Amino acid sequence: MNKTKTVNLAGINFYLDEDAYIKLEDYLTQLKEHFKNQEGAAEILRDIEIRIAEIFQQKISHPQEVITVSTVQDVIATLGRPGDFDQDETAEAPGSRNQSHKKRLFRDVDNRMLGGVCSGLGAYLNLDPVIIRVIFLVAILSGISLLVYLVLWIVIPPALTTAEKIEMQGNPVNIENIEKVIREEMNNLKNTFDDLSEQAKNAFKRRK
Repeated sequence: MNKTKTVNLAGINFYLDEDAYIKLEDYLTQLKEHFKNQEGAAEILRDIEIRIAEIFQQKISHPQEVITVSTVQDVIATLGRPGDFDQDETAEAPGSRNQSHKKRLFRDVDNRMLGGVCSGLGAYLNLDPVIIRVIFLVAILSGISLLVYLVLWIVIPPALTTAEKIEMQGNPVNIENIEKVIREEMNNLKNTFDDLSEQAKNAFKRRK
C-alpha cells in the first residue's frame, strides 16, 4: 500500500498517495522551471496552484479523502503542460485553447462603471457593454429597470478569481489562459500607474 503524503495548496491540506504526490511534484517543478525567468511568475504559479486546489476539492467527497495518481493526471490534462502551449498555433494541445466552453455569468468588476452588471452581461451575451448600459439607462429613465439592476447586482456573483474571469469569457481554465489573464492585469496596473505618474508630473509643472 502506498504511503500517504500531505500537500498544502492555496492554504488547503490535501492527502495524496505516494504516486500521486510524485506526479504532482514533478508537474509543479516543470511549471516553476517554465516560468522562473518570466515577469509575474509568482502570481501565475499562485493562481495555477489555486486552480489545482479547486479541482481537487471538486473531485473529493471529504477533506480526508486520499487523492490518487489518476486524479492528478486529470488535473494535468485539464490545465495542460507548459510545452503544450509552446507548439505552433495550428497544433491542437490537451485542454485545447480552441475548445468551446460554457460561459458562466459573473459581474465584471474589472470593467465596471457601477456594479459590473452590464459588463458581465456583455461578456455573457457577446455584446458591447455600452449597448447593455444604454438599454438599462433607457429603461431606468422609463422607471422600470432600476430594481432589476439592483436585483442582478445582488444575485450575480462578481468574477474575483482568475478562474472565474476566464470562465466568464467562456474559455478553458488552463495554464495558458491563466498566464494571459495575469499578464493583462499586470499591464493594466502598469498603464494605470504610468497615467497617474504623468498626471502628477503635469500637475507639478502647472504649479511651478
